[in-house]
Amino acid sequence: MRASDHDTEAAGRSPRTPVPTAARREDGPRGDLLALQRTAGNAALSAALRQGGRVVQRASGPVVQRAPLSHGNFQFTNLEQSNAQYRAKATRVLDLLGRHATITNYVGTRTCRITLEKRTTETPAEVVDKGAEGVSVTLAAYYFESYDVGYLTGMLAHEFAVHPLASARGIANEEAGFHGLPFPVPGLENEDRRGGPPTMNTQGAKQADHILAVVPNGPRYQIYRDVTLEMAELLVEDVHHQEEEASEQDVTDLLDCFLMDVATIAATNDQRLRAAPMTWGGGAVRADVAKVYNAYKERLSAVLAADSPLRPLMPRNKDAAAVYADFATLARRIAAGMLGAWSIQN
Repeated sequence: MRASDHDTEAAGRSPRTPVPTAARREDGPRGDLLALQRTAGNAALSAALRQGGRVVQRASGPVVQRAPLSHGNFQFTNLEQSNAQYRAKATRVLDLLGRHATITNYVGTRTCRITLEKRTTETPAEVVDKGAEGVSVTLAAYYFESYDVGYLTGMLAHEFAVHPLASARGIANEEAGFHGLPFPVPGLENEDRRGGPPTMNTQGAKQADHILAVVPNGPRYQIYRDVTLEMAELLVEDVHHQEEEASEQDVTDLLDCFLMDVATIAATNDQRLRAAPMTWGGGAVRADVAKVYNAYKERLSAVLAADSPLRPLMPRNKDAAAVYADFATLARRIAAGMLGAWSIQN
């Protein structure tokens, strides 16, 4: 539902019939790297992808204070609203967040503020629960500008569900025994690496939450999976009701975002740059990522009802070349993001 739809319903339009929720069991981006290097240079590319240190750039020039773009208690605080494309995309994101029961229940009556930032080496998004002050979301301008709604909502699903929303469920005691334990990596269980199959472990991971969110049947994984599937169902609903700009590709993109996220975390023990195109030995790691992606896809399919509208919209299986393409696209868009942040009001 768009923000303007509230008035229509108030005037007497009957509410939309929701798409049936998929039944679940209890357990369960393409550019060429060489072109990027020619355009941005190797140094810029490496700087865009290196790890460590907080490098956050904000738009230059005086900031003009304007009213935020709001929908319910969700808002974009500094969106360049004169750009119709950005405004439409932001409005749709706000609408989806406002209809997502799990996310809205978590936010409650508080305000959830999304602030765009010119950041290129930090994570594309982060969500911070500020208690009574509300929920703060920081979103990289390049990611908002260059990725479609499916990937945007997929990124936000991760940041909400993997971190504060899951933690608010009181699962710390349940997860206590997971820390420091090696878990088999789905899709690599039969690989022989140094005497046995590869494992994932909170030890050595950049964020323990990431490993905990990809352990099959673990509580954090189930929360992340279910938040993603709920968002997918909202996207399908928009397609069925022929909402402006809604497409089935949004659903596929969302599911692809989820699967690439969990696969790269699990296959690299949250050291994801190991699979980047310029990384020595990255080819073998990308092959692993593809196997893990396909294994998690099987698990995701298994929790869907036989007649789920999500089934025909699942992304294709990946191979190492497809994983390369995803990383190359991300690198190209990060490099482009260094040049400006056009979606931030100035």
